[in-house]
Amino acid sequence: MKIELKADIKQLTKKLNKVQRQQIPFAASNTLNDLAFMARTELRKQAKKKFDNPIAFTLNGFQVVKAKKTNLISVVFIESKRYEYMKLEVEGGVRMPKQRALVIPTSKMPLNDFGNMKRKQIKTLLGKRNVFSGKVNGKPGIWQNNDNRTVTRLASYKPSAPYKPLFHFEKIVKGIVNSKFRNTFEKNLKHAIKTKR
Repeated sequence: MKIELKADIKQLTKKLNKVQRQQIPFAASNTLNDLAFMARTELRKQAKKKFDNPIAFTLNGFQVVKAKKTNLISVVFIESKRYEYMKLEVEGGVRMPKQRALVIPTSKMPLNDFGNMKRKQIKTLLGKRNVFSGKVNGKPGIWQNNDNRTVTRLASYKPSAPYKPLFHFEKIVKGIVNSKFRNTFEKNLKHAIKTKR
């Protein structure tokens, strides 16, 4: 997912003289890049709030393509590999299994520091003598036999899982642009005019 930032600066530059106007592309490109990186910082901040202990791989997925004086467009986007698993969090929808069913861990399932199942964890669990896959009282999942002849469900099998939008990417980026654009452009324009050679 990506959002392109463009500069609409007519109202802010209509009183400039000819010399000052020459610095507009430089100021505009710097403004777009400043806003893009502000948005990236805010996206990372909000991801830490919305997601349970997100890994660095997720946080580093928010990226920027910088604007230039000759191309006054900067882009804020989620890198494609990250977006594959973040899409449902951003857009909502229904998660479907890659195989027969989704494996949804219960509170009894040991998870890693980031709240996820470890790689090959299911295969490892099912290799234990006291763990099996099947139904207990009509409930499908991965079960563990206990010493007291009871069973504990470690994970459930689900045919699908609905998701509501949790991470409002577009709203976060536009919020930064709307609140920071004017002051950022005015600051960059003053700097561009002051440092003009």
